[in-house]
Amino acid sequence: GGDYYDFIPADYDPIGKENEGENPPSLIQNLKSKIDKGRWSIVIGDVMGKGVPAGLLMTMTRGMLRAEVLNRHSPARILQHLNRVMHADLENSHRFVTLFYSEYDPKTRVLSYSNAAHHPPLLWQAATNTILGLDTLEGMLIGLDPDSHYQEAQVQLQPGDTIIYYTDGFTDAANQRGDRFDEDNLTAAFQWACQNYQQSEEILDYLFDQVQQFIGIGNRNADDMTLVVLRVTPLTGENQHDS
Repeated sequence: GGDYYDFIPADYDPIGKENEGENPPSLIQNLKSKIDKGRWSIVIGDVMGKGVPAGLLMTMTRGMLRAEVLNRHSPARILQHLNRVMHADLENSHRFVTLFYSEYDPKTRVLSYSNAAHHPPLLWQAATNTILGLDTLEGMLIGLDPDSHYQEAQVQLQPGDTIIYYTDGFTDAANQRGDRFDEDNLTAAFQWACQNYQQSEEILDYLFDQVQQFIGIGNRNADDMTLVVLRVTPLTGENQHDS
């Protein structure tokens, strides 16, 4: 389908220059060291349309985006470059791509992001039990205008804070009466899950269950549904880890 999500080690050194010497580490060792100490790119996107054409365009988007990440530009610059490179192919196919690109640094707990007209992820702040949308003021669809500009923003996360990235298959899911699950139901279900579950996988499973109950057991949603959950969880003392 046309849905896309990805996790990319943003600090990955593909040629191992930082580790040159008589006994350079293997590719696996180099990658693992980067994953253990570095930043991660977390991405979600959606190609307009369904079927094989949308799937092929999303595969192309994935490859080009991963190449851009290796250049270590800012999130806004990555989307700007991606838009320019893909504009001709998307225009010829009469399709566009929505894409939310973010980078998370587990050491500082700072999430940097830029948005190309995708549904803004929802952030639940544990300290205040409030939910915010993560969006930018500027950022058009990928493929709409080759000269589009994208903005960048940052948010400081705290232990317990949780983010969901999602595609419109969630909010557009409809029951037998034609009612949509919509953003309000998703927000309410997300807030309840954050208050009652500790693990990111539990939150994800709960949200999928709520959508399925809404559309009716045994009924199938016509569109793909994609969901990514990021939760910052405390360990002991000052140490933190992220799931």
